[in-house]
Amino acid sequence: MLDGVLRNKALRNRFMKFSDGFLSLRKDISVDRFRLGCGPGIDHRKINEWILYAVRHGVRELDLIFQSRSFETRHFTELEFAVFTCKTLLTLRLFNLPSLVLTIPTHCCLPKLKVLHLNFLKFSDDESIRRLLSGCNSLEELLVQSCELSNLNKLNVCHRTLKRLTISGGDLAPSCELEINTPNLVCFDFGYIYCEETRLSLRNLNSLSEARICIGFIVNRSSNYCNDTASVFDLMRALSCVQSFHLTGICSEIQAMLMRPSLIPEFPNLTSLKMGACYAC
Repeated sequence: MLDGVLRNKALRNRFMKFSDGFLSLRKDISVDRFRLGCGPGIDHRKINEWILYAVRHGVRELDLIFQSRSFETRHFTELEFAVFTCKTLLTLRLFNLPSLVLTIPTHCCLPKLKVLHLNFLKFSDDESIRRLLSGCNSLEELLVQSCELSNLNKLNVCHRTLKRLTISGGDLAPSCELEINTPNLVCFDFGYIYCEETRLSLRNLNSLSEARICIGFIVNRSSNYCNDTASVFDLMRALSCVQSFHLTGICSEIQAMLMRPSLIPEFPNLTSLKMGACYAC
């Protein structure tokens, strides 16, 4: 692990010099796991060199933690291509890139990747996230946490091998369409606040055994009232095969649903149900 989140300039310079020397002495070894944390003051050219070193030495698990607004997209063009076409990666975690728009190369290919965690990122457009997921043919776990999604018209997660999916936090565009189509998904964790124009489509979830859903609706501006009971019933039907279900967030819709129990679908496999900790819309 290389941790360059340092406030002192002298310490940052020593860190960069040490990292260069350390890696230069280990040119003939393979890299199993490479974890890099970088804060303000770290030369972006050094960051590129260190990560490219790991990629060229067969890294299997890569964690990148950037905590500086001085990093710009133009600094990482070569890096993005190398990382997202790495043939050895099994696990990739990207965290806290506050000023970077993540650009996925056209020929994205991560054939062995099983775990992908994306934290505090922003995608350039709909095609960017689509290219990323379509390039991960073996993906089993996807986490999209606190990412900036307000510039997306559609977030489409259609993946046959995916088993665990977490999408929560961040901002959605008012008219964003969310489509989840994952026939082998086992665990689903979803939490967002969205308005009535947002469309949520859940399909082919017959393998799902555990679901944690926390959804809030933005108040309707004209009526000052949040009412999207139909969406809640659709959500329930899509998840009716689960064994463990934890539902929170949509107070008024849950109350309306309980008043119409005949419309609630059957949950033939359900063994655990939690409903509560609601917040006002």
